[in-house]
Amino acid sequence: MTQDGEQEATPPWDAARVNLTSNELAPGVFAVMPDDVFEKDHVATTAGFVIGERSVLVVESMLNGDLAAQLIGLVRQVTSKPIRFLVNTSYHGDHAYGNYLFPDSTVVIQHPATKRYMEGSFEDDRRFMISLMGKGKGIERVQARAADITVPDMISVDLGSRIVEVRHFGFAQTPGDLVIWAPDAKVLWVGNMIQAPSPALPWLLEGRHKETITTLARVRDFLPEDATIIPGHGRPMRPADIEFPLRYLRELDSAVRTAIAEGRSIEATLEAVAMAHYGEYSLFDWAHNSVNVPAAFRHLQEPDGGLA
Repeated sequence: MTQDGEQEATPPWDAARVNLTSNELAPGVFAVMPDDVFEKDHVATTAGFVIGERSVLVVESMLNGDLAAQLIGLVRQVTSKPIRFLVNTSYHGDHAYGNYLFPDSTVVIQHPATKRYMEGSFEDDRRFMISLMGKGKGIERVQARAADITVPDMISVDLGSRIVEVRHFGFAQTPGDLVIWAPDAKVLWVGNMIQAPSPALPWLLEGRHKETITTLARVRDFLPEDATIIPGHGRPMRPADIEFPLRYLRELDSAVRTAIAEGRSIEATLEAVAMAHYGEYSLFDWAHNSVNVPAAFRHLQEPDGGLA
């Protein structure tokens, strides 16, 4: 999570109270989710792993060493095969801080933008995450571990009689968003490009909502209708469920454009773009009013934002 999200006053979840569980979606393909994932509309970070004949690929490494150890423990409950690959969907700390706990032989895979961020901004990011998530949550002990392999577009990873694809469809929440596709199981991990199914909303922490719309549409069009999506902080969903965040973002874009055309200030825009029909989301006030509306307001007035 970047500095743009500092308006948030309380942690979105308590890192000391997360209990991870695994759910086998297809033979050798596991989603890893907090045990309250079917009870709440936003939970701690999800993850997963795919087992081939020779080795294992793990998706995400979690916020701290304790959660990374939980994740590794879930892998070890079902296989002793080596964890050969670890993929981070972005540079957000709750998805990548646990990298350091994985074996030295594990190959870390990131987008080039994620690698640059972790190598250049890790200490600043860790300080921010401590301020966001709280002291004593294990973040003080994490160590930076950036990519061994970077993926600007797509690679196929051979685990032994099983191929997993790591793809970049474009900017969704960060410049370094990756998705992990297990084609034989039709399972896709998307990280924070989708927080969770409805009523959860996107978090435009770095703005650029028009690119987010384009990227989400690409992901939706790529997937077969019966695919399973593991979002970054919620229960599994289907490709059709992507229409909810797309509809929200398109409505946001239209409403903010209208407010700007009417000469409204950001304060007046917040009043005009209330979009209360999305208010069922537990983090609505923060996500919509503190992050998304201001982000869209700024973006649409930038030289490449469509109004300048």
